[in-house]
Amino acid sequence: MAKNRFSESHGILGLTVDGDWNAGFDSDSIDMAKYNHACVLIIGDANLAGDAVIKVWGGATAGAKTGAATFAYRYAGGNVGSASSDVFDAVLTSAALTTTSGSMDSRVTVIEFEAADLNVSNTQYRYATLEVSAAGTAGTCDIIAILS
Repeated sequence: MAKNRFSESHGILGLTVDGDWNAGFDSDSIDMAKYNHACVLIIGDANLAGDAVIKVWGGATAGAKTGAATFAYRYAGGNVGSASSDVFDAVLTSAALTTTSGSMDSRVTVIEFEAADLNVSNTQYRYATLEVSAAGTAGTCDIIAILS
C-alpha cells in the first residue's frame, strides 16, 4: 500500500471541460499560493480546428488577467492512444502561443510554469488563468492542472 499518494502531495485541478475552441474561453484560475510549479495538460478533441492563441495570465484575484506570463510548452508526438502519444516535442517558451490544430487535435499539449513566472513587470501575482482566444474554428478541449 502506498505510504504517500500522489493525490495527497500534489494539487490536481480540473480547469475546463469542453472548452469551446471556436468561441474562446478562460479556464478556472489556479491559486498558486501553496504551490511552486504547475503542469497543465490540454487535451483536444478530434474536431479541433483553427489556430487559437493560448496565454497564461497572472492576476491578484481569481479570474483577473493582469499580466501575461511566459510559459514552457510541448506537444505530444501523436494522437491519444497511439504509440507516439507519450513522445513529446522539445520544450519551447511563449507568452502567447499560436497553436496549430494539427498539433492539438486528439493530442495532449503540456504547458508548465513556476509560481515565480507569475511575476510580471515586477508584480508577483497569486492566480493563473489560461486564456484560449476565439481564433479557433471548431472543436473542444479539456484542461487539467497538476500542482507541486
